[in-house]
Amino acid sequence: SGVLTTVQVFDREKQREYPITVTATDQAAEPLIGICQINVVILDQNDNDPRFENTHYEYFLREDTRVGTSFLRVAARDDDYSSNAAITYSIASDEPNYLQINPTTGWVFVNQPISQKSSIIREITATDGGNRSSKVELAVTVTSAKNQPPQWERDSYEVVIPENTTRDASILTIKATSPLGDPRVTYNLEEGLVPETNMPVRFYLTPNRHDGSASILVAEPLDYETTKSFLLRVRAQNVAAVPLAAFTTVYVNVTDVNDNVPFFTSSIYEASVTEGADVGTFVTQVSATDLDLGQHGEITYSLLHDSGRDYTCFRLDPQTGSIYTTSVFDREEKGSYLLEVKSVDGSESARPGKHGKPNSDTAYVRVSVSDVNDNQPVFAQSVYEVNVDEDQDVGSTILTVSANDEDEGTNAKLRYQITAGNTGGVLDVDPETGAIFIAQPLDYEEAKMYEIHLLASDGKWEDYAVIIINIMNKNDEAPVFSINEYYGSIIEELDALPVFVLQVVLASDPDSGVDGGDLRYSLHGYGAGDIFTIDEKTGSIYSHKRLDREERALWRFIVLATDEGGGGLTGFADVIINVWDINDNAPTFTCMPDDCNGNVFENSPADTLVMEMAAVDRDDPNVGLNAVLTYRITENVKNEFGSDMFSINPNTGTIHVAGGLLDRERTESYFLTIEARDGGGLTGTGTATVWVADVNDNVPKFTKTLWQAAIPENSAIDSEVLQVCATDADVGENADLMFSIIGGDPDEKFYIENDKEWQCGTVRLKKKLDFENARERQFNLTVTVEDLDFSSVAVCLIEVEDSNDHSPAFLSQFVQTNPVFEDVPVGTTVTTVRATDKDSDLNGKIIYSIKSESDPMRQFVVDQFGHVVVASALDREAIQKYALIVQASDQGTPARTGSVTVLINLLDINDNGPRFEAPYMPVVWENTLKPEIVHMNHTSKLLHAFDPDAEENGPPFTYSLPPDYQNSLDFSLTDNRNNTATITALRSFDREKQKVFHLPIVITDSGIPAMSSTTTLTITVGDENDNCHESGHKDVYVFSYKGKWSTTVLGDVFAPDQDDWDNKTFLSEGKLLKSFRLNQRTGSLLMVDNTPQGIYNLRVRVSDGVCPDVISTVQIHVRDLENEAIQNSATVRFSDVTAEEFIRRDEHGKTRYGEFKEFLAKLLPARLSDVIVFSVMSRDGKQTDVRFAVHAGSAYYRPEKLHAEMAAFKTEVCS
Repeated sequence: SGVLTTVQVFDREKQREYPITVTATDQAAEPLIGICQINVVILDQNDNDPRFENTHYEYFLREDTRVGTSFLRVAARDDDYSSNAAITYSIASDEPNYLQINPTTGWVFVNQPISQKSSIIREITATDGGNRSSKVELAVTVTSAKNQPPQWERDSYEVVIPENTTRDASILTIKATSPLGDPRVTYNLEEGLVPETNMPVRFYLTPNRHDGSASILVAEPLDYETTKSFLLRVRAQNVAAVPLAAFTTVYVNVTDVNDNVPFFTSSIYEASVTEGADVGTFVTQVSATDLDLGQHGEITYSLLHDSGRDYTCFRLDPQTGSIYTTSVFDREEKGSYLLEVKSVDGSESARPGKHGKPNSDTAYVRVSVSDVNDNQPVFAQSVYEVNVDEDQDVGSTILTVSANDEDEGTNAKLRYQITAGNTGGVLDVDPETGAIFIAQPLDYEEAKMYEIHLLASDGKWEDYAVIIINIMNKNDEAPVFSINEYYGSIIEELDALPVFVLQVVLASDPDSGVDGGDLRYSLHGYGAGDIFTIDEKTGSIYSHKRLDREERALWRFIVLATDEGGGGLTGFADVIINVWDINDNAPTFTCMPDDCNGNVFENSPADTLVMEMAAVDRDDPNVGLNAVLTYRITENVKNEFGSDMFSINPNTGTIHVAGGLLDRERTESYFLTIEARDGGGLTGTGTATVWVADVNDNVPKFTKTLWQAAIPENSAIDSEVLQVCATDADVGENADLMFSIIGGDPDEKFYIENDKEWQCGTVRLKKKLDFENARERQFNLTVTVEDLDFSSVAVCLIEVEDSNDHSPAFLSQFVQTNPVFEDVPVGTTVTTVRATDKDSDLNGKIIYSIKSESDPMRQFVVDQFGHVVVASALDREAIQKYALIVQASDQGTPARTGSVTVLINLLDINDNGPRFEAPYMPVVWENTLKPEIVHMNHTSKLLHAFDPDAEENGPPFTYSLPPDYQNSLDFSLTDNRNNTATITALRSFDREKQKVFHLPIVITDSGIPAMSSTTTLTITVGDENDNCHESGHKDVYVFSYKGKWSTTVLGDVFAPDQDDWDNKTFLSEGKLLKSFRLNQRTGSLLMVDNTPQGIYNLRVRVSDGVCPDVISTVQIHVRDLENEAIQNSATVRFSDVTAEEFIRRDEHGKTRYGEFKEFLAKLLPARLSDVIVFSVMSRDGKQTDVRFAVHAGSAYYRPEKLHAEMAAFKTEVCS
């Protein structure tokens, strides 16, 4: 059909167009080909979410930044096309709405003053035109106007590099400085989410210690055709207790080099050219694509020379790739040509091994020469001769001729035609194959020879041939009978055999010329040869078996007469033989033995038709009386008067009611014996069954006249109350009973559901009952049952039982008590509540309780008189107001509950001292020479307090130091007399000597009487990098089970340093093994899934930007834990030691872990390497569980042995 269909799912983002070459080939012996080039463009679907360029955004913004200032631009990309890739930005509108974003450009700007905030975190959403979206977090740190983050030498950097820049080549140096405090700056290259923002990683950053700058280097090979430019975001952060950061943008533009091959769009092209076409005829166009730009991507084409010299017949346009002919072609000489074409780009190749030559590609072009009609068809012979019998069948082929045409396809398709000599149209020819066949019967007596002229034509050229056909004579006249049908007859059951039936007479044979001739007769048909025979010379027919007319009354045969003594032509005639009947069959009833049934309604009058009792006689009904029947009843049924109850028509066999009453309820069936006699005196009998059908002559009756039942008042609608039943002597639809309520239910509280199968009715509840309504406590229903004509009634007495259907009720939903002081004594009654219940007895007896959710501390109770009493001490500072839900529940089944809310307000007493307003964590920097006021947080030097008591028992506050601290040489306190205080550091501190100071501060409120409290202020000594870090080593043992292990953290690279606030950078020396991941900021080391067992050595360069770099080492032992080791493992628990302490080295370089292994090796005994400790885990409290196994020669020690040794030497183990 030529319909193109897809065979895969397409992704426009991977390939946008598909060039397809379609060939059309005909079905000739040497097929011709047509070619078409189709370019399929893949349309876009919105199947990609927008992707932000970075995983998160962070910015440090001064507190005095003006409203409307744009400070950061976020960007997202969408791989879709057109409107599907149109991105709109939005920011979460949390109140207050400090920040906003331009929905089109992505610029984030200040929307409200931010001076009161320390940090702002918002979620930014990028939504494309198809409503697909993604989100990213923006974290803005608001800095003091006095503090300054690092300053970049330039707001942005730009660099241009070729795409073949080598790995680890430095492309740019950048620098930032810290204007305040510690001059050191750390650098970090922010992670991106798209290729243009360094995901996957194409660049990395390394600091330059000598001048405080950083260099950006190439991490992986670049490809201009994949990513033409990069936008790198670099973070510079100062060294401080609260570090600040600034960002710069590095724009990297990649230039193209000639690294792409001009690939042909197809490895082989198919084309065709017509033979005889003029020189210069266009054949096809080849095309190549080069992803490079400019001169690198300029393509020229050429024809390559080959030994077949096909290239000499064509020329190729070097610019367009178009191919033209330079010769005139003759398909009969050569039908196809194969060309090899070459594409070359426009400059020296940057690919290795090209040695200054340009990039190139080759392809093949197969050119087929299509045919034109330039050859005449030629017959193989000019004259053909053939002999044909005159009796050959019409349609049979007598001769096939053919002509040859050197052209191909339609040009070689020949058609044949008889142009002369076909007298009477007795011959014809197949126009496509040249087969000459008989179209009408041949007759030697009419024509003895035909000479026909035959034409072969290809539509343009013709050729002729003569065919001579000789007709051969045959014996073609059959013998003829004098008549077409012969009739005979014979009586059935004759014994004297054989019996002559009839004589067949022959007329003549046209071929012989003599009447009769040498003929032979034969009889054909069912029964010929065994039941009937014919004399082959005389034609006399005989019967050879005793015949039964009832089996077969008529016999049909065909008699044949064949000339030439039975070897020539044949004539035929029909023979019909009738068998005459005799009375040899008695009558039989067709309904016997099981189906002689009749039906009559009970109470039917005389002469009512019951049934027809018909018999059959197999004798011939058309001849004599052998099949004429008469009927009579030989065994009848008598009524109560002795008369026959049924009669029969002697001629038809129909049975009628004769007299007497038919009652189905008394007798439902009768049996009659019937006789049938034929005209020859033969008889047959049969038994007729007469079924009496029901009429509705009985009244339905209830099985009881009084029915009783009881029902709870809360019964659901449609609940069954009771079942009433009745009987009816009738059957069928006359016994279909309908029950209904006709009295005693004025409000229609009930209805009856009928069950016809069981002749019962179920009384069900139609409406809800209410025992409290006196009219609904008892019902006296009158129900009726009726069939189609009669009915009767009964009484149903229904008692309604009471249910607990009323809840206790209070007078109001809320009770507001008088306020009480929070120190009210336990046992005080706060208020009294009362509830009532319409029900009685247990259904109306009330028990009071307080709902636990409203009083979770169980501070109140309620007694059975409704008194709400204080049960435990109250505290207004914990709970100022109570909304107690007091419940009243009755004792019905199930119980019902009502509730009231009791509102209680507490009055304050001065029972709380002041405390700090916030969890202050001030920092005093070490090595500060002069006294200075201590900052309580990033923005304030003031110490604030608050009092949880009410306002009258709170401020103003007074601040002081305890007497023991008033002469302290470390810190002093100043009460500012405005509810604030300031702390002054009086000397210089050394963090390595003391890291923390605990200063007690006494705060007094203004309550009567006043209350004081002492709160400890923890002051941290801030760290300066005044100590250099050292190289360290760590051994890590990892045990995997069956070689499986999930990604996990192995710990941090060890580089001991007395300073602990340094910003260190951790870089792998050499390429990091693929099984491990190193966090450059924290030094955290991860091992990925299913790392093979072995020993891995890692070297990590550790730098802090001040001291010389050091190399720390990590040795990781990955071992596969045998199943036998797990099954034979034991566990011991150590007290007063954590897992970290168990493996930590002391000042002598020893560990509890190593000592434990040595003890086990000596105790058992075993080699130290055979002691396997594969789990050390901290437990609740200061406890550690150690799981281990010990290998002993060819097997492991059993866990029972290990546990016994641990128990025996418990003291030594724990020490």
